[in-house]
Amino acid sequence: MDLANTSSHSPIRPVDQLVLDLLRREEGLTVTELTEKLEVTATAVRQRLDRLESAGYLERRKHSHGRGRPTFAYFLTDLGWRQVGVTYTDLAISLWSEVLAIPDSQLRSELIERVSQRMGRAFHAMLPEGTLDDRMRSLANVMLARRIPASFERDGNIPVLAVHACPYPDLVQRDQDRSLCRLEQQVLSQAIGQQMELSQCKLDGHGCCQFKPAEKLVSAQ
Repeated sequence: MDLANTSSHSPIRPVDQLVLDLLRREEGLTVTELTEKLEVTATAVRQRLDRLESAGYLERRKHSHGRGRPTFAYFLTDLGWRQVGVTYTDLAISLWSEVLAIPDSQLRSELIERVSQRMGRAFHAMLPEGTLDDRMRSLANVMLARRIPASFERDGNIPVLAVHACPYPDLVQRDQDRSLCRLEQQVLSQAIGQQMELSQCKLDGHGCCQFKPAEKLVSAQ
């Protein structure tokens, strides 16, 4: 993922989603072909393409035909494919329900930890080297690019990663002992490379979930 594009990420407009859906079915369309399929002006198509390319959803590739003027064809990026891809909510709910149903608590905890480590390593690979603040700020941008509303904030001298909506709302409803909260805490710790603590949670009535470095929490007390 191109982290440079994550900060400019914004919700997809319905008219732009139509472009992504067309390119999902038929890659490499040109402005002329998109204009015919969408039945709008070429100017309107170019405006949509420019927005989607700037946000990192599309890339254009030059196609030369002999000595004539080159044309450009448009393709989905990895981020674009994630945007148009099918959701796996039902599969995730089934898998998580089976994990929670494991009677052996130690086995259940070990499995959750292994899953969190794998997810955390994937996030960690997307972050640049830098200070703790840099990594937390970059992680917030990565989460935004995945449509998880998150932000980097400060509570005095303590850096805070605020998650404004649960990434797994359908799963939380089935999670009575908050195993999913612990999984998220472990994922973020692995991603940032430092132990994080869940200092407040939306399930307790707070406006957002906040994750703070454990060392900072200890020193602040």
